[in-house]
Amino acid sequence: MSQWKYSTIGLLASLCVLSTAQGATTPAAKGKQAAPDSTMNIKAGAGGKDFKSITVEGEDRVRVQFERPPLDIAIDPASAPGLDWESIHDVLGAESFDFVEPVLARPVFERTPYAPRPWLDEFRTGPVARFRPEVSGVERWSLEVADSRGKTVARFGAEGKPPKEITWDGTTTDGSPARADLTYSYVLNASDKAGNKRSFVGNSFQVPPRVIDAKDGVGVSFSVSTESTAGVSPALVLEAASRLNQAGDPAKPVQVEVTAPTFQLAKSIAGDVVAALRPYLLGDPARVAIVTNVDAGGGELASVTIRIQR
Repeated sequence: MSQWKYSTIGLLASLCVLSTAQGATTPAAKGKQAAPDSTMNIKAGAGGKDFKSITVEGEDRVRVQFERPPLDIAIDPASAPGLDWESIHDVLGAESFDFVEPVLARPVFERTPYAPRPWLDEFRTGPVARFRPEVSGVERWSLEVADSRGKTVARFGAEGKPPKEITWDGTTTDGSPARADLTYSYVLNASDKAGNKRSFVGNSFQVPPRVIDAKDGVGVSFSVSTESTAGVSPALVLEAASRLNQAGDPAKPVQVEVTAPTFQLAKSIAGDVVAALRPYLLGDPARVAIVTNVDAGGGELASVTIRIQR
């Protein structure tokens, strides 16, 4: 019992001491409090310290330097993921290239030189001359077409009355196309039942620029002035290329035949025609061949014939 009393007395004494210590503050101390210390010291060589927040007041600047380790990336391009080496076929063959789409999109911005040009209509098709004889009482008749050299290039004739119209397609008796640089005339001979013969001489004419449609090929024929410095008409060459592109195989050879009074003149005209024709002609430019003929008795015109084989 005495031991328990001693412990109780000791506990009460301790509580009294604590109460005295907490209440020992004088009134003067309550009115004056110590200013908080805002200084933070980090000792050199010491370990790092974590700050939950840092507030900088005023215009002071804080400069924090970090020591960065050297960047050393060891990558082998031959084995790195995503940098695997492939062949050219694997790269280009991953997606097939469309060759048609760029060609279809090109005419939106630029007209192709190989497109047909139906508005150019200088070359005639069909007959180059039409004859309408007006005679009666005829038992036999004949019509001859001759060039300025006196050579008969076409001949027609039959028994009875001649037809109302006789057409000539420009093909000569030997099967070649009539030259566009010559002048032509015609003579109509008519005989009655008594054997009386009459001749009618018609006016002279020239063969216009025309389309040649023969068994061995198609082409165009026209004349060029030998005295003019203008040279070959660009419109005629452009239309000729347009017709050849539509009528023949682009792989077939093209022949440019020129007949002029001298060889040098024929060669010069042929060179001008080929130079103007090639940019608008389909196929290999080397398929164009030149043939020159000399006619010393020629006049102011030269004949040009462009043909492509069927």
